[in-house]
Amino acid sequence: MKFVIIVALAVAALAAEKPYYPKPAYPAPAYPSYEKSYDYAPMPYSFDWAVLDGPSYNDFGHKETSDGKVVTGTYYVNLPDGRRQIVTYKADDYGYVADVKYEGEAKYDEYKPAYPAYPKPAYPAPAYPKASYPEPSYPKPTYAPKAAYPSYSTPAYPSYPKPSYPSYPRPAYPKPNYPAPTTTEAATDAPAPVVEKVAEKIEEVVVVEPVAEVAVAAEAEIAVAAEPIAEPETSTDAV
Repeated sequence: MKFVIIVALAVAALAAEKPYYPKPAYPAPAYPSYEKSYDYAPMPYSFDWAVLDGPSYNDFGHKETSDGKVVTGTYYVNLPDGRRQIVTYKADDYGYVADVKYEGEAKYDEYKPAYPAYPKPAYPAPAYPKASYPEPSYPKPTYAPKAAYPSYSTPAYPSYPKPSYPSYPRPAYPKPNYPAPTTTEAATDAPAPVVEKVAEKIEEVVVVEPVAEVAVAAEAEIAVAAEPIAEPETSTDAV
């Protein structure tokens, strides 16, 4: 408790020793007041100027006229591509309207850079002493003898005679001999128109058989023709 009291008295003593300075009061600066007004009464005017300088390729101008309500004018300028740009405009309470035109044809020259020409430096050619060295002599190289490879003769192959095949004569088949048919039945004549119609129908039907089947049928017919014909048996018995 005593320690706290001692600390409080020490702080009060230090505060009493620090001088007190009052805060200075400066009056607010007084600036002159100007009346700001950008409302000017419309007035008619007209101007015209132009610039033409050949060495610097400057050629432009501007012309404008106003009656206090409507502003009309035009300006032009030469472009780097050789054309002339002409702008004609009109400004009033409804807005700004411009008409842009171009005169001439654009031309673009080929770019050719120009490099400065520097003089060629003239320095004397350096003279170096010529060194005299003896020409070296190298021994002639010796190579091993060329290897000898054995030579072989062309092999002889036996020749065989061309094979001969036996020729067989074409088989001759006897012509079949069929006996005349005998019948005891009375012959009946069929109507001619019916026979003609049947014959016409038979002629109209054309059957195309495969080649293999035709060959088999022909061989079967040849085999049948080659077989001996059996003679008909005759009987002496009374009927």
